[in-house]
Amino acid sequence: MAHPLNNHCSDRSQTGDDNGLVIEVSSEPDTDAVLPARPATDRTPGVGAKKHFSCAFVHGPGAGSVMKTDSLTEKHVAFVLQARADVADLENQVLFTWGPEDGPKERHIFDFRATMMDRSRVAIMVKYDKKLSDEEFVAKSFRIASNVTADFADRVTLMTEKHLDPVAVHNATLLNAVRKSDPDADAIMRDMVSNLIGAAKIGDLIAYTGLGGRGFRSIARLIGAHELELRDRVRIDYDSHVMRRAM
Repeated sequence: MAHPLNNHCSDRSQTGDDNGLVIEVSSEPDTDAVLPARPATDRTPGVGAKKHFSCAFVHGPGAGSVMKTDSLTEKHVAFVLQARADVADLENQVLFTWGPEDGPKERHIFDFRATMMDRSRVAIMVKYDKKLSDEEFVAKSFRIASNVTADFADRVTLMTEKHLDPVAVHNATLLNAVRKSDPDADAIMRDMVSNLIGAAKIGDLIAYTGLGGRGFRSIARLIGAHELELRDRVRIDYDSHVMRRAM
């Protein structure tokens, strides 16, 4: 199994927490709040399990949708994939079956299936790196992958925590945390950067608009919307430089 989704990731292990990310939250009630959509999956991860990490989080535009994961690595993979410009859609817990038409079927639940911007689809297994030393697991994974046909996915990949760049995890976690729009601040910041030539420091853009923390979150949303991009492979902060994304 190749790793086509990992071409831009360095071979570095993630940290064991959410990278020290702190997001300001408002104490004011949101009178326009609506419930996010329920997860559309073929299997529901057991959120609240006592013996391993599990979680549920909201993602996507507007009220968003709920996604549940069985591990911290799955959560980080979801964030990173959703932040990528070449990923159009991400499905969670997708059932794949194979076998003879008139006989019993074998089943496997892929952790994710990504639809890329070129409309190709990638079925994704997520495991901890130590599983790759388990010969039985490796053999089973290859057997599953060898049975995947084009009507389900164009290719199969396996991702572990070592395929995740901690910088990408940090930034993707931030982008998900600030996903709710702030129309007034976003309009001001979008207008501010519309004629940006070259790169500018995030802190300078915020200072110029006087938006404070709202400005920082707005810039993060513009990065998440791929209207802006980081000049360097760094964590998004006040000292980072951004520029308009080449179209």
